[in-house]
Amino acid sequence: MDIDATLTMEGEGNVEEELGRGKRNKKLSWQLKSPFDKEGKAVSSKADNQNTLKSSGWIKSTYTRRCIFHYAKEDEKLVKKFIVWLGKEKRRGRKKEGQIDLYADDNSLRKKPYKLYHQKISSKMFSLELSDSKFVLDDKHIDIALYYLRKKECYHPRDHPFRCTTTDVLFDNYMALVYKDFSEDASDEFWCAGDNQLFLTPYVWGDNRRCGIAWTEVDKIFFPCRLPSEDDEVVTHFLLGVLDLNQKKIDVYDSIYSEPYEAGMNYMQMYARMIPHLLKFSQFDKNHKSFGNVFNKFDIQWQRSPHQTGSTDCGAFLIKFAELLMIGKDVQQFQPEDIKDFRKELAANLWAHGEWKRNSGYDTPPENVGDDYESENETFCPKEL
Repeated sequence: MDIDATLTMEGEGNVEEELGRGKRNKKLSWQLKSPFDKEGKAVSSKADNQNTLKSSGWIKSTYTRRCIFHYAKEDEKLVKKFIVWLGKEKRRGRKKEGQIDLYADDNSLRKKPYKLYHQKISSKMFSLELSDSKFVLDDKHIDIALYYLRKKECYHPRDHPFRCTTTDVLFDNYMALVYKDFSEDASDEFWCAGDNQLFLTPYVWGDNRRCGIAWTEVDKIFFPCRLPSEDDEVVTHFLLGVLDLNQKKIDVYDSIYSEPYEAGMNYMQMYARMIPHLLKFSQFDKNHKSFGNVFNKFDIQWQRSPHQTGSTDCGAFLIKFAELLMIGKDVQQFQPEDIKDFRKELAANLWAHGEWKRNSGYDTPPENVGDDYESENETFCPKEL
């Protein structure tokens, strides 16, 4: 992957920063200023005006922090409504050669897109591909889903037995780029090199614009891995790695293989070798109480997990594994045949949330400012999972 291209991927869009449990970066947002921050004026959001308190500065209302995983639970007909919406505005006639988008150029979403995470959603193909097992999930689907799982952990801390965060597919791309020049005796000069420091250390420090929770504040980090084909061009398989900082190990959850195999093990060795050096360079041991000062290579443990029956569901299984593991559930309790319903419900929830944001005019304020809440309790979701 071209380095300039990866930097462009990171810099684009409207970034919704993460919240930590009471740990918030007090630096101003790099791009988005709150539309509700008006000095000397009492302002209110367009969203849920009947529930939003007027105040100078930031909005103080639990109704402006919505967990996406409640929409389908509250509306039993939501998935059906979503399927009906997907069936509208499709192109008529025969598709042109090379045409991928099944929907008309003038469909409603293209005219008025909405944003999820830092991504602008301007095509209904995003929702169709996420909901339908005929399609393979791409980076955008996985990164958006993991972002809202991080938000879920923030909104429902009592339902999560440990503190955690995730990386994204771009971090995985960075790891592969840096690993080409990595060696076990890599010095600080290696990590100080512009590209290496720019790519990876912001994730550890919580300064990354895409994943803003510092690793020093968590016990586990969930990271998506994309195994490339031999020519490094075609995506072959997604799997989930879980970095356990306290146990100094990497658990691997793979929806095809429950035992180590050459391609998968070789890829995970990249993480097992590089992460300790990255943490050492970042002076991680001085800020994480239970980590200690040992920076040996992390152990890799392949975990048993349900196997996909289709050839296009590896990304969906990655998301489902992360969702279950974050709340302390056993992934083997998940039935593989339920993955189709999971994809539909996830897509419907994201669609409902995107529609709410677009129709209400609400844009999530940058949550790294530090003074947007008077207390941590205000970040809790009032609804049960």
